[in-house]
Amino acid sequence: MDESPTPVLDVLLHPIRWRIVQRALGREVTTTDLKRDLPDIPTTTLYRHVAALIDAGYLTVVRERKIRGTTERTLSLDQTKVGRMDEREARAMTPEQHRQAFLTMLTRLAADFDRVVDNGDLSPRLHQLGYSQLALYLSPDDMETFRAGFTELVEPYLAEAPGKDRIVLSMFSLPDS
Repeated sequence: MDESPTPVLDVLLHPIRWRIVQRALGREVTTTDLKRDLPDIPTTTLYRHVAALIDAGYLTVVRERKIRGTTERTLSLDQTKVGRMDEREARAMTPEQHRQAFLTMLTRLAADFDRVVDNGDLSPRLHQLGYSQLALYLSPDDMETFRAGFTELVEPYLAEAPGKDRIVLSMFSLPDS
């Protein structure tokens, strides 16, 4: 069995690539959009990390158009690939790598929350904000049923559509002793 680092660790745990992925979640973006959304990242660095995400198969070029002698690429993200790691990948990770992956996710989640709060008045969108924690009691079979049902529930809402606001949903499942 291949014990080399997983694509998730190699690609997504880099803080810049993770920020690019967050901006591309649920929508098509151009590198111009990314430069506007991530102004603190130098352009050459941004392009290098976008290329790494394309090479790894996380971002896909969905169309290209010529603009003033250069080619603008529109990119799309496979949310199902980014949101989960398979059991083989999880088993290949050390406890420290799991800790790093989880802390990276928490750090990005906290930064996204700060961005929303710092963006101004939350009143008009409070109905879209939520955070909670539940304890569920599931057998391994129940967990698979839960995951399948949840995927079926959210799948119709993964595509950008006119008149719909973009909401980022983050969930964690942790076994409790």
